[in-house]
Amino acid sequence: MGFDELDQFERLEQRVESLISLVSALREENAALERRVQEDGERLRSFEKEMEGLRTEREAVRERIVALLKRVEECA
Repeated sequence: MGFDELDQFERLEQRVESLISLVSALREENAALERRVQEDGERLRSFEKEMEGLRTEREAVRERIVALLKRVEECA
């Protein structure tokens, strides 16, 4: 094996090592992003549940106000 062939092999080896490092880093980043997506999904479901509770509460308040207004009208 000549010097040029050995040099090319070393460069190829460095590139492969670099690609392996890149793939590893990308996998870690992907895992972190997947965790974040899952956490954000959980937060979204929590917010949706809270909003539904607030809508229910708002509707109950509205119904009570309507009932009170009817009572006021009946007394007037």
